[in-house]
Amino acid sequence: MGYYNIFIPIIGMLGNITAQIFLYKYLPGKKLLRSEYFGFLCGVIVFAVCQALAHGELSLERFSLICANLIIYLCLSYCYFNFINMGETARRIRLLRELYDSGHGLNKEEILARYNAGEVIDLRMRRLLNNHQIVSRAGRYYVGSPVVLFISKAIVLMKLVVLGKKSEFDIHHG
Repeated sequence: MGYYNIFIPIIGMLGNITAQIFLYKYLPGKKLLRSEYFGFLCGVIVFAVCQALAHGELSLERFSLICANLIIYLCLSYCYFNFINMGETARRIRLLRELYDSGHGLNKEEILARYNAGEVIDLRMRRLLNNHQIVSRAGRYYVGSPVVLFISKAIVLMKLVVLGKKSEFDIHHG
């Protein structure tokens, strides 16, 4: 089989990162989420081409290796996706940056003024609507594109399998 097989998920991930960065920096519109999806898809294509070149006739052993490499690629992609979004959307990261940038610190009233709950919800709703993840009909909101919903359900399932709970807010009775 060869040791080069361990590099296939990494090569796929490099395709993912390269495509995502290129799309986000050089194409008009600069939609972060779309660039992440496009990067992931390009990485899958690179991954598949590398797997096809590395393996001849398909056997159970080779199929198992391809599945293992695919799981590794998916895990790397998940980490990359969350790394990007942590810096872009996480309130904790944003708050730390704003405290650092202020130079003189912020008091509680200044922080609360920056994090008005209504504005935060409005911003989130606009993002969800602009990305077609939700739709508005007759003053009510519905799931639009189920892609992110599917991803969130997969994450909840992974948390349940690995951590034994659906959320960090679940109370664990041990």
